[in-house]
Amino acid sequence: MAAAALLLMAACGSNNASATSGPADVAVKPTDLPKGMIQCDGSGTIDTFLNAVKTKDPTTYTSTKAEWDSAKTHGATSAYVVFYSDTKAHCATIQSSSNTDLGSANFPLVVNFVIQFKDEAAAATGYTTESIFGFSQATITSSATGVIKGVDTGLGKNSVVLIIAIASQSFYVADWQNKSYLVILGVINIDTTQSKKVATNVNGRIH
Repeated sequence: MAAAALLLMAACGSNNASATSGPADVAVKPTDLPKGMIQCDGSGTIDTFLNAVKTKDPTTYTSTKAEWDSAKTHGATSAYVVFYSDTKAHCATIQSSSNTDLGSANFPLVVNFVIQFKDEAAAATGYTTESIFGFSQATITSSATGVIKGVDTGLGKNSVVLIIAIASQSFYVADWQNKSYLVILGVINIDTTQSKKVATNVNGRIH
């Protein structure tokens, strides 16, 4: 759990769309975030992300592609990935570091995967069984402390959130299913209240 849960991320704000047409419409927007956060290269469709990391981080490419291929066999139809940080240099770190390295980041960072499945039943199964970029409800739930599950997260019945601080770092990691969507959100070194607002904004764009 430690390596996966201590991963990455960053966020805050408010901006709800009136309708959902795909994962890109649901994913974290710049207006959800604190001032000064910028979207990193490699953000886009899952294929865009995989192409961006293929040579820079072959390990992440291999593991994420395998996880995405598995999700597709269980009904996933599309996915969108966005990364944000506070500087271009820190954005570059995202594409050149392993998940474990990112877990020790001392700067604000956001990672958000939004996966659409063929229907709500497939998404619910995905919530239970799928792992993307090292995140899954099982690994998050396995943490000894800081775990909130179900309706208490504010993200619905099929949801789990890890809120934890380690030394000078703070982490907000959420995995939830809403309708035909599975959302994975990680926030590092951002105020917890603001991090919760990001998750609420993303969830509110699912219709």
